[in-house]
Amino acid sequence: MLTGTDIQFAVECLRKGELVVMPTETVYGLAANAFDSLAVAKIFEVKKRPFFDPLILHIHDLKQLDELFEAPLQDNYIKLINKFWPGPLTLVSSKTSNVPAIVSSGLSTVAVRMPSHPMARKLLQELDFPLAAPSANLFGCLSPTIPAHINLEGISYILDGGKSLVGIESTILMVDGNEPQILRPGGISLEEIQEFFPAAKIMQKTLDPLAPGQLESHYSPLKPFIILNASTQVHKEGAGLIQFSAASSMFDFHFDKRLMLSKNGDMLEAASNLFELLHQFESDPDISFIYMEPITENGIGVAIMDRAKKAAFRWIE
Repeated sequence: MLTGTDIQFAVECLRKGELVVMPTETVYGLAANAFDSLAVAKIFEVKKRPFFDPLILHIHDLKQLDELFEAPLQDNYIKLINKFWPGPLTLVSSKTSNVPAIVSSGLSTVAVRMPSHPMARKLLQELDFPLAAPSANLFGCLSPTIPAHINLEGISYILDGGKSLVGIESTILMVDGNEPQILRPGGISLEEIQEFFPAAKIMQKTLDPLAPGQLESHYSPLKPFIILNASTQVHKEGAGLIQFSAASSMFDFHFDKRLMLSKNGDMLEAASNLFELLHQFESDPDISFIYMEPITENGIGVAIMDRAKKAAFRWIE
């Protein structure tokens, strides 16, 4: 698979309606011209993504919102943009007719964010259209945080921007009047949002998603993945544990291998390493069962456990 740092080549591919994998600070995204319905359809085809699951658009300039969000933009959104953009926050609002229906899965709203990764920003600045870019993985599988994690057909180029620093997807937020709802926890914590909107809350999962990542089962490894609790029966052979820190493991079980999210118990480091450690155990021939100790659901710990619970959901008996 062709991989490199040639932004101009990536630009040429995207202008021709081809797919390019681009780095962001959250995870790597599978990008296409958001205004080209045929190119966007390739995203769904390559990812085997259901068409009812809407996509996120990526921009580099606030002026681009004029062609994506219906005017006027709420003052509440402007406050959030001034604080968190560029960065791992996605905003959902009513869309203009410029946004193809396939992008928003037929919804009247669209999700938009401004990534902070320098290579993503340079790429977007070279284009006269926004990019639709969900995570560059097969639907339901683990999100990629380095180019080596990407295993998709039909891609013209992978832009290598190193390891994703945040390591989990963006927070998705929708403001309905004065009632902000987090549709998906992510790189910006609920507590950070509540500094602006004390009434903000996390919306419950749904079978009819308003934004990506709202389904109960998602981001899952191909091997059984179990979140530990006091009643867990750990398999005696081929068991790997993902623990929070060097001092944390509270479960007195035998594990063939242990990996740490953060040696010193840093939540941000833990978030950036979650998918990478799941990928390591998924590709390890000596590991048949992946276990994880639960993390306190404060701050970005909410997003870490959101991803872990979705990854484990398909393996619940």
